[in-house]
Amino acid sequence: MTTTGVHVHRAERADVLADALADVLARPLADPFAAEVVAVPAKGVERWLAQRLSHHLGAPGGDGVCAGVAFCSPAAIVADAVAAARLGAGGAHEAHEDPWRPERAVWPLLEVLDAAVDEPWCAPLSAHRSRRHALARRVAELFSAYATHRPELLRGWAAGVN
Repeated sequence: MTTTGVHVHRAERADVLADALADVLARPLADPFAAEVVAVPAKGVERWLAQRLSHHLGAPGGDGVCAGVAFCSPAAIVADAVAAARLGAGGAHEAHEDPWRPERAVWPLLEVLDAAVDEPWCAPLSAHRSRRHALARRVAELFSAYATHRPELLRGWAAGVN
């Protein structure tokens, strides 16, 4: 029997959640080459979870292998869902078309920086004009991180609150 969907578990301790996940993943998928998708907020959590799952999955006796599990960020899962919806609606989707990827924001940010280079808040940049691209890329990455980890900050900015 194949089940699809989202499993949501809540607990006060991460080890309880990991054990519940191990119970879900213990049932093999119909396709032996398909991977289970697990959302993780950070690489450190991914490493810890993979180690923890390796004691529960696979051959009996905790053989230390966690395979067939694709650990993805929640943002990547949402992007995949949006891409699947666009394909289902007859639209094409390529990863580079995603307008919210940090790489897509670099050039518009460069235009803003170039237009504001003479403003007082942008004075430190004028001494390092050759590093504009690196700065724009870093700002784009920060905005992406803010959207994930500090959405209230972005909502405040949109409302005019500094």
